[in-house]
Parts: sequence; C-alpha cells; structure tokens
Amino acid sequence: MKRSCIAVAALAISLSASAAAQPVKLFVLAGQSNMVGYGVGAALPAELQSQPDIWYDHHNPDAREGGPYAAATSADWGPLEPKGEARRYGPEITFGHAMAAAFPEHRIAIVKMAQGGTNLVDHWGRGLGPDPEVLYKSQLYHALLGKLDSATYAGDRALRYPEEPTRLDNALARLESEGHDVEIAGLLWMQGENEAGWAAAFGYGDTLRGFIAAIREDLGAPGLPVVLGRISDNLYPANGGPIAAGKEANIDAVRAAQVAVAEEDPRVAWVDTDDFAPRRADDTWHFDSAAYQRLGERFAEAYLALVGEAGSPGASSANGAASAGAGGGGGAAGASGSSVSSASGAAGTGGAAGASGSSVSSASGAASAGGAAGASGSSVSSASGAASASAGVGGGGAAGASGSAAAAGSAGSATGSSGAAPGGAGGSNSGCGCRTAGIPGQGPTAAALALIALAALRRRRRSGREPG
Repeated sequence: MKRSCIAVAALAISLSASAAAQPVKLFVLAGQSNMVGYGVGAALPAELQSQPDIWYDHHNPDAREGGPYAAATSADWGPLEPKGEARRYGPEITFGHAMAAAFPEHRIAIVKMAQGGTNLVDHWGRGLGPDPEVLYKSQLYHALLGKLDSATYAGDRALRYPEEPTRLDNALARLESEGHDVEIAGLLWMQGENEAGWAAAFGYGDTLRGFIAAIREDLGAPGLPVVLGRISDNLYPANGGPIAAGKEANIDAVRAAQVAVAEEDPRVAWVDTDDFAPRRADDTWHFDSAAYQRLGERFAEAYLALVGEAGSPGASSANGAASAGAGGGGGAAGASGSSVSSASGAAGTGGAAGASGSSVSSASGAASAGGAAGASGSSVSSASGAASASAGVGGGGAAGASGSAAAAGSAGSATGSSGAAPGGAGGSNSGCGCRTAGIPGQGPTAAALALIALAALRRRRRSGREPG
C-alpha cells in the first residue's frame, strides 16, 4: 500500500510538472442566458463544487449597472465553480471537468462572458454602437475581446463603458505576465433564443457566420474550433414554450441556421438541447440544473470530435459527418440525413455510426469493424444499443454493449487517417500571439479520457424575446 501511494504521489508530481511546461488551453464561453446558466450550485456533486485545478474568469455585463451578477464578476483567475450570491452555473462546470480529463498535461482555463436577453444584431456584433434601449447589454463583442477587437468606436459608436476591464485581453495578459504560453483552444456559443421571437431569426445564419469570422480574424485563428448549442424545442408554443403562436417559423429559422453553419464549416459543430427539461413550468426559456451539466458534457464531446479527427477523410463537420475518432477505414459517422450531436468515437473499419435517417445524441465510442451504431431510422442517445461511453475499440466488433464503458483504444481504435486537426498547434497568431487548437498525437486518447470522466459523472447522478 505504501509503495502504491508513493507511486501515485510521484505520478501526480510528474503530471503537475508536465502541465506547467505545456501551454495553457484557454476556452472562451459566450452567449445569452443559457450560457450564463441557472444551475443550482449547492446541488452539484462534491467534485464539481470547486475545481481549483481549472482557472476561471467570469463576467456578466449585468454587473455594469450593479445587477444581481455584480458579485459574479472575477477580478483575477479563480477556481472553476458556481459564481455570485446565488452560486449559479452553466455548462462550464462539466465542460471544464472533461477538458481537464482529456488534456492532463495542460492547465485548463475558461473565460466566460454571457448576458441574458441579448442578440447578435444589437449586442454581440463587432463594431456596434450602444443599444439605446438597454445600455448595459451594449457592445458585448468589445467587452469580450477588449484590445483584441479590431473595430473603431467613435461618434455614435463610441464605447459606452470605455474604462471597463475587458475579459479576454486582460485574461491573456495575466497569464502571459506570469510566463505562461497560451493556446486559444476553442469557442462555445449558446445563443439564439432572443432572435427566435422576431424578424432577426431569418438572418441569423448570416449574422452568426459574420460573428464567427470576426472572432477568428481578431484572434488570428482562422481554424478556431467553435461549438454551438442549438436552441431548444422547449420554445415552441405547442411544447408550452414562451414564444407566441405564429412565430414557429422564426424558431425553425434559428435552429436550421445553427445546423447549417455547423455543417458547412469543418471547424464548427452543434449540440442538441431538445431533451433538456425546462427550469420551471413557467420558465421554459431556461434549463434545469441537470441539463446544464449535460450541456457541458455535450459541448466537451463535440469539441473533442472537432479537434481529434477534423482532418479525417469524409469529416466535413462534427454533425452529419464526423466526430471524435470518426470514419476509420471507410466507415461513416452520421450518413446522409442523420442528425449527429456529439457522436464521438464513431465508426471503425466498414462500420457506420448514425446511418441514414438516424438521430445520434452523444453516441460516443461507437462501432468497430463491420459494426454499426444507430442503424437506419434508429435513435441513439448516450450510445445505447451499440456504443460505449468511451472511445470505441476497433478490429472486431462493437466496443461496449449497451450501457458499458469501454477503456480507450487498441489497434484500430476509433481513429481516422490523419489523427490531428488541420492548422495544428504550432505557430503564433497575429491577433494575440496565442496558439489555436490542435492536439498532436492526443485525439483518440484525449476523447477517451474525457468520455470516461463524463460517464462517471453521469453514473453518479442518476413579446417573443427572452427577458433579460
């Protein structure tokens, strides 16, 4: 026992030293109130109450006017934990936990800036002037990027809060002042509910494309991985949602745009939220606590899919095509007509994960040689019936029967041809001097580690505009 403890301690010291030598992986989380989150912090599992090994910087612009989130604004890096007097949380808690498991040699850092009741047209676009109706929701692009923002703000576009400490530029400066190399690893975006109740819905795809392009340009990161949370069907009036009857086409337009943007860009993915329970019967805008934990898990699975195997043959996107470990040896993940939300660790030789017409939600660790996860017309949720909760083992049959959790990869484990995302980890970026996401040699293993951690967490728990 003593020898075992010494070995564990030595491993911990080794991992700590390794993490210090590797670049900090920094994730940016942004959007409106379902990114802010209404999770009840007191109900989190003990290991998620506070995660001091993950650095967290948080701001909600509600604090500009001394609102309820004033106490949630960070002055410096702190542990990843629920914030503010109400100790609320969003998807960052489980997402951060999964990233720490996936990348044990890297320190994980999260910058989150989100504000309820905001939209891309009035609040999040680059170079916008102040919103005259709701000043504290103004110019959120600049509030997020700060000095990294390339827009000019003068005249009627002058900054409303010119002295406000901005998030990403200040967070990076603090890390770099302490000697850390930093890699901007990805953007998570949960937003669109606001547009779903009015005419902006029908231009949402173009405004979202413009927002992503602006972020990438200003960070000097043309291949920045982006994961979108598709807005929930809880919003439909037929489901008891808050958006008025007759506006269903608006909701449809936003949801379709989010999927389309992801499917046309191999570095963008989307995740499903349709099975999330609403916070309360009288608040179907927002999710309940368990849903925010699942949302973080799905963001993690989709992110690992993007960076782990984005360069595989046939991997046109993480949805409807490929995900973590997808498409080995002629297999296909999410064939024509499918809707794949975080189908990580998908097909091996000759296999198919989410064949035509299927709906795959978190179908991690799917089929190996000759196998199939989610045959035509089936619905796969959390890999039941074929896939396990970790990366699939190839070379002879499916990895993990329904409900099992297989250990990560052997020869032929769920991996594609290239094994690494294009754009790689090397080099500097003109926008901030940081590196963008790339995982040399870590794709399938990283996905397996994170998905095993997620499976463990799951077992332990068994007018039309959104109000601001």
